[in-house]
Amino acid sequence: MSQEVSTLAQSYKTTIEIADSKASALKKSYLFYIFSFVTRGLAFAFFFPLLSVMFSETFILDDALLWFGLIVIFTIVSLGFHWLASHFNYSKDLTDVTHNLRLKLGNKIKTMPLQRLNKYRTGELNSILASNVDQSVLHMGIVAGMGLEAFIVPIIIVLATFFINVKMALAMLIAFPLAIPIYKWSRKKSKQERTDNTKVHATLEADTLEYLQGLPVLRSINQVGVNAKNLQKSIAKAREVQKNGVFSVTLPMVIMTTLMEFVFLMVLSLGALWIADATITVASLVAILVILGRSSEPLSNFLAIAGVLDIMEAGFTNIKGVLNQKDLKVKKPTKVPKVFDIEFKKVDFNYLDYENKAIDDVSFTIKANSLTAIVGPSGSGKTTITKLIMRFDDPSSGNISIGGVDIKNMTQVELMSYISVVFQDVYLFDDTILNNIRMGKTSASDEEVYIAAQKAHCHEFISRLPQGYETTVGEIGGNLSGGEKQRISIARAILKDAPIVILDEPTSALDTQSEVAVQNALDELIVNKTVIVIAHRLSTISHANHILVMGNGTIKEQGSHKELVAKKGKYYSMFEAQQRIKEWHIDA
Repeated sequence: MSQEVSTLAQSYKTTIEIADSKASALKKSYLFYIFSFVTRGLAFAFFFPLLSVMFSETFILDDALLWFGLIVIFTIVSLGFHWLASHFNYSKDLTDVTHNLRLKLGNKIKTMPLQRLNKYRTGELNSILASNVDQSVLHMGIVAGMGLEAFIVPIIIVLATFFINVKMALAMLIAFPLAIPIYKWSRKKSKQERTDNTKVHATLEADTLEYLQGLPVLRSINQVGVNAKNLQKSIAKAREVQKNGVFSVTLPMVIMTTLMEFVFLMVLSLGALWIADATITVASLVAILVILGRSSEPLSNFLAIAGVLDIMEAGFTNIKGVLNQKDLKVKKPTKVPKVFDIEFKKVDFNYLDYENKAIDDVSFTIKANSLTAIVGPSGSGKTTITKLIMRFDDPSSGNISIGGVDIKNMTQVELMSYISVVFQDVYLFDDTILNNIRMGKTSASDEEVYIAAQKAHCHEFISRLPQGYETTVGEIGGNLSGGEKQRISIARAILKDAPIVILDEPTSALDTQSEVAVQNALDELIVNKTVIVIAHRLSTISHANHILVMGNGTIKEQGSHKELVAKKGKYYSMFEAQQRIKEWHIDA
């Protein structure tokens, strides 16, 4: 698919948008660059009168010193302006732009609806936060100065040449109209190549990360190499894009360099003819050739420099894709609940790109300080209900309230201060056990952490570790068993001491001994709390105050265990099936 080529004005506008709060400093830097290259072009132009004096029949030293002095003065002024312009690159301004851009992305990721965030693969987000940010600010540095030099200096030189010899100036101008179609063609090919390159590298990073995370599984089934199809495909695609990119970038540069060589030879040939008929002097021709030779190299490199704009725009397009995601709006005025019952009123919810409703016309009430269980087959909407309570996204219609307050009237920070969650798949950070537990309450003292660990029945196994609470758990808690990780996550929730507790199958993947330990820890966690537990093993929630039976996104039944068994409906069928499974045995 062809890509629209941005004009230099559009690229400049994008640059200012990226600079954000540092836009004024960047504009000042560009202005100093312009002054620097205008004076540099004039310094080159003064070669003509200097050489004219030096090659004249009557050499006048004062005139030669005058023009030489002007060249020195304009060169020094050019260097001074260049120093001022470079301050943006070598001061903290440029790093501040990078830092602020990553902060904006970080804040957006923290506040955007999680189902929109989940559209991105982990490697893609990593690519945006790392390489795309660097690509977006790359052109603001030295490359921007090189681009302005390649554009301004030749223009000043050609304008100055009109005062030397109009014919020569017109001959030099031939290069400009010939260079325009080459430039446009190069930018078009470069734009496509840079866009493809950005996409393919984001995919490659995501596939590499997925492969590394899944390596233990691949090793276990002896498919380490042959089964890495996605990664192999991404590597092959990256190779193809890079191969095409080398061709698309190199060919226009070769053509432009050839064009500049042609202009140089043409000026030399015309100059020789004009010297023969005394139209210009040898000094004029030498001056023009020196000036032209000095300006040809940056003009030839202008295509490569302009290609950096495409890198920037491709990276910033990905960044804006994240930044443009709409945050969940908080209604005014914000309110604080006094009690912690939960109510759903006619709630519907659709996941992105799915036609069928994940939640369809769901209404229920969870009383404060009660235990409510949500049961049902996979995909029935159990986890979606808990995600909506935490406002990971807003329902398509309907209303969710805590203590009579619409959760849309609470900030995300306020809402989550009322909720502790123990997930089925525990995520621990590659830090010490002490710090992992303390995340539940960052202001907690060491003693408070120890008390929470004791309540979660994990103090004993932590004490046996070589460094105790200072033991590092490894990436995703890889140095600990499933039961140990689960109890640490419960300790974290106990320390947070939130009035609402959500338990998402916290014991489903544990062995019997670990399950008993975790269950004891949960008993400490849920005292005097509003508790919601997602469960598959119905025998573990028979004591619940209220049970919601989900199916295809709707509530099929609700009531206590005793009431639901008496109905002999869906819940009764599920319960009976699990009871029969318990009676299975293996004959000798």
